[in-house]
Amino acid sequence: MKRKLFSLGVILAFTQINAQSYQSLTVTGFNADVIANGVGPSLNSTTMSLDKDTDNFAYMSRDFKVNSSASALTYGLPENGLITSAVATTSGLTYQLATYSGNNSLRLPNANDTGTLTLATPTAANNLYVLAVSGSGPSTGDITVNFQDGTTQVFAATNFQDWYGGTSAAIQGIGRINRASNALDAAGGTNPRIYQIPLAISAGNQSKVITSVTVKKTSTEVTVINVFAVSAQVAQLSVSDAKKVKDQSVYPNPFSNELNFADISDVTSIEVLDFSGKTIKASIEPKTKLDLSFLDKGNYILVLKNKNGTISSQKVVKK
Repeated sequence: MKRKLFSLGVILAFTQINAQSYQSLTVTGFNADVIANGVGPSLNSTTMSLDKDTDNFAYMSRDFKVNSSASALTYGLPENGLITSAVATTSGLTYQLATYSGNNSLRLPNANDTGTLTLATPTAANNLYVLAVSGSGPSTGDITVNFQDGTTQVFAATNFQDWYGGTSAAIQGIGRINRASNALDAAGGTNPRIYQIPLAISAGNQSKVITSVTVKKTSTEVTVINVFAVSAQVAQLSVSDAKKVKDQSVYPNPFSNELNFADISDVTSIEVLDFSGKTIKASIEPKTKLDLSFLDKGNYILVLKNKNGTISSQKVVKK
């Protein structure tokens, strides 16, 4: 989905307004569902294993049950897909996983397999953070950051750690399930893991707008790269930009049916996306009180198109 230039003065809700302004990015391009969720055998809610097919393991959401009488899980991925990074040097950094009911991993099992995650709202950044892991052993791959002007920055020979025992885990102790037998494995309470890969954008590229991130598996071992999310550290906001964030705030959030806007005077139209980047409703007439009762419960992105040609985004939650 094409987007106009994204103003650094507009960030998603819950982003910190300071020198460490982190932003979880909505991206599309996932090609596999490797996270079991809901009630029923794991094969019903996954399309592929996280690791090689002969190993055949997957992650689970905490709401997963093999059947309705099964006990609730005490481990697993958060039901809402929101991960707060456990890496101490990036306090406040979060990742938003794609829906558990659809493709949620960019899965690359073979040497030279390539996939691209496209930003729903292109943005500039000082640093990117990729949430990723390798199954059935470590993998090596190239990560390419693609800019709106056609240039790129390549992070060659990036290490994708095995989901057991690695360092810089954004989350760990989430367990796994055998897709063939539905046997659950708590893995001692410390495994499996998903890791945070930092990508330092060079000074000359920090003012450029990032449109997508391409990942290529370069190692030949029978292992599988899985990429789950991308987040960014954006430039420090000015006082005027911080005021814009406040002026375009929405409330209440979470909301039930109606969402209120503090100031809608500069907005020409509103678009609602789900967290996979799919458009739910486009060209909504801006109103100070917006009726969103037609939405199901869940997380959404409001894309606000402004009179000056910029686009701003707000994360909202329908309860």
